[in-house]
Amino acid sequence: MRCAISKIAPALLSAAIGLVASHAVAAGSLAGQLNAQMTLQAGCIISGAPGAGPTGANFGTLNFGTQPATFIGILTATASGGAGGAGATQILCSPDVISLSITVSGGNNAGQGGSVGIGSRAMKMGTSGYLPYEIYSDAGMTNAYPTSASSVGVTLPGTGIALPLPIYGRINKTSPAALASGTYTDVVQVTLAW
Repeated sequence: MRCAISKIAPALLSAAIGLVASHAVAAGSLAGQLNAQMTLQAGCIISGAPGAGPTGANFGTLNFGTQPATFIGILTATASGGAGGAGATQILCSPDVISLSITVSGGNNAGQGGSVGIGSRAMKMGTSGYLPYEIYSDAGMTNAYPTSASSVGVTLPGTGIALPLPIYGRINKTSPAALASGTYTDVVQVTLAW
């Protein structure tokens, strides 16, 4: 009998240790909350373009087309071909942006070419050929952007829908004298603030 007890005792002892060990390492759980958060700031971008930093935006070109060197009269253009792709340059602002302050610099040749036509800015070709032009904040071309880096307020619909960049160009060539043929260019800096 001693033999049977000596065989059973270690087996019982091993089972008892296993039972105690399984109770000492009990399974459990932990519940709670995880918050998600993101802050969106009011802002504007060129519609169709990836979001960019505060400088270096491509607002496109005021392209007045091709005319004979002897043209006289008024030509108009709107900003097109900017960072958003072909077509009119569009801006997209968050719905809470209901007004913009826009500044358009005088460009590289402000005040030049007055004998050729009317405009506070001028495009230049070569070393001395100037073609004056003006930039307006409204499609009716009644409110010109000053060349003095003063801003102009523009009211937006505040809907979060893309709208045309409120920059409109006009050439008013009054002189019958022909200009030298070639491409006349200028660069102005545009700043939007909200």
